[in-house]
Amino acid sequence: MGYLWGVFRGRELCNGREPVALIDLGTNGEIVVASGGRLVCASTAAGPAFEGARIAQGMRAANGAICEVRAESGALVCRTIGGGVARGLCGSGLVDAIAAGLNLGWIDATGRMVIGTTMQLAPSVSLTQADVRELQLAKGAIAAGLGLLAARLGLSLADIRRVYLAGAFGNSIGRASARRIGLLDYPRELIEPAGNAALHGAKRALFDDAKSWEAVCKCVEHVPLNEDPQFQDAYAEAMGFPS
Repeated sequence: MGYLWGVFRGRELCNGREPVALIDLGTNGEIVVASGGRLVCASTAAGPAFEGARIAQGMRAANGAICEVRAESGALVCRTIGGGVARGLCGSGLVDAIAAGLNLGWIDATGRMVIGTTMQLAPSVSLTQADVRELQLAKGAIAAGLGLLAARLGLSLADIRRVYLAGAFGNSIGRASARRIGLLDYPRELIEPAGNAALHGAKRALFDDAKSWEAVCKCVEHVPLNEDPQFQDAYAEAMGFPS
């Protein structure tokens, strides 16, 4: 679990004063917010869109997957893993494509495509209206969860000084695109890839002494978001895109 990395960094976070967040972007989005010696954590069902699932032409990050999309001179330019012919769209490409569509005015702030029901990315690969909706569900869950955890510590999202992204997708997502779609509204310099958080955390769990883990556990609070009466409203509000 992505939480393991939160524990891997737990001693520093429990003793730190600067508000930070740790996020594992995936089907189960796992989030930790730390400030003033307290850690609050939660898991939110983001769905599989970040991993290319439930996307019309989605695929895992393998050869032929569109992994990067940018707007240039009113058109889309795509890059594929391996440099060959595009066969589908992986998570990082999905985020980029929607960010590019927003920048070009082809997608509006509600997520509606204003140029039709599809957006052509490559000769054989298109983004559909349903794909945009899937991404909105995923990013809304993460953004809402992050905001509620921050509020639990008396913080606003603007108070968070650094965001660590864990997991394969977290390390490959375009940070500018993540900000454009409203997933992580932070400058690039405040977002830092965290590598394979679960593996690093598991190693530390095996080799560190038990007392150090007990100390970390005492400053961690789990928040079940499904029981938070504000979650549904926050989730619905976070599904839109910045204008």
